[in-house]
Amino acid sequence: MNYKDYQNSRDLAWRLLLDLQIRELPIFTSDVCRRLGVPIKLYNAPEGEDGHTAFVGDRPVIIVRADCYPPRQRFTVAHELGHILAGHVGKYSLVNREPSAADNPIEQAANVFAARLLAPACVLWGCGVQTAEDIQRLCHISRQAAEYRMARMQVLYERDRFLTSPLERAVYEQFSEYIESHKINPQNPVEA
Repeated sequence: MNYKDYQNSRDLAWRLLLDLQIRELPIFTSDVCRRLGVPIKLYNAPEGEDGHTAFVGDRPVIIVRADCYPPRQRFTVAHELGHILAGHVGKYSLVNREPSAADNPIEQAANVFAARLLAPACVLWGCGVQTAEDIQRLCHISRQAAEYRMARMQVLYERDRFLTSPLERAVYEQFSEYIESHKINPQNPVEA
């Protein structure tokens, strides 16, 4: 995935958090979808397929595998919402399944959107997360998603790449009360 596509997906997630005035973790995808007028339906899917988006008339509907672990369902819904908001639905054949580095850029973009929506880096940084367990606990995401997110956080920590965008600073500010009350290590707070 090229950086511009990554940046577009990340910024799309940040704009949604700001537009919906979301101020705390975990992000409830069912509430986000309800507020956007996007229905979620559960279905019995074949193994390996977690969900997809279909149109009913001219309206997108997110369809999620009923027997998935709830944190994974939330990621699937966020992933599909990324496809909807980025305008992918109806243009590409899309099925949400286990992420892979070999995924096409459209799937990678939806995964970036989902991870940044459910676990915004600036909020995690502000809270002082240091482990995948910290992320899993704060964001109510699967262990696997938390491990992916922690790997990215480690890169960001090494680069000291936080609050570099006006959008990111706005998200951080919007979550400031939550961050202040959810510091992982209050004796060693992160300073902005």
